[in-house]
Amino acid sequence: MAYLKIAAYFLVLAFSIPSHALLTELGVSYGYSKKTFNSTNFYQTDSISGSVAFYFLEKWAIETSYTESFYESQESDITSTRTVQQRSKIANASLMWMMLDRSSAVQPYIKGGAAHIRKNQTIKYVNANSIEIPESAGWAPSYGVGLKVALTERFSVKLSYDVWKTPLSDGTNSDDTSFKAGLTWYL
Repeated sequence: MAYLKIAAYFLVLAFSIPSHALLTELGVSYGYSKKTFNSTNFYQTDSISGSVAFYFLEKWAIETSYTESFYESQESDITSTRTVQQRSKIANASLMWMMLDRSSAVQPYIKGGAAHIRKNQTIKYVNANSIEIPESAGWAPSYGVGLKVALTERFSVKLSYDVWKTPLSDGTNSDDTSFKAGLTWYL
């Protein structure tokens, strides 16, 4: 008789609690910007990111991402030219909360987590040696907001704004920001 009560309890429990299957989302984004002031003065940036998000409830996900970015600027005057090149590598893990259901055509979200950031910088002057700034690396808090717009049931356009408290080579921190546009795909 006790087995029947236990079996009845598990049957009621099994059919009364909604199940949530693990859903995986892949994403890729790219950004590029170039500003030219004249033929010898400019700056440009580009970045590429890849992400994987694991949805474990309707509105919650854990997202991991990796971003590589490159920045170059050139400043010239009558006597010299200086070129600065900076490379960044950011590995990030965040908890995401979707403000609307995944079935919504527009899906705003917020996220927060931690990132490991590595930066290096090289400064070059014409007819002089290059100067290597010591690499800065460390863990930093990260947070952001975003918006996904569904194109189909599986594909979306993703826009995001992210902030990292980046460690600098002198031991201080700086807010680094990124605006990205990309595509996502639910598996």
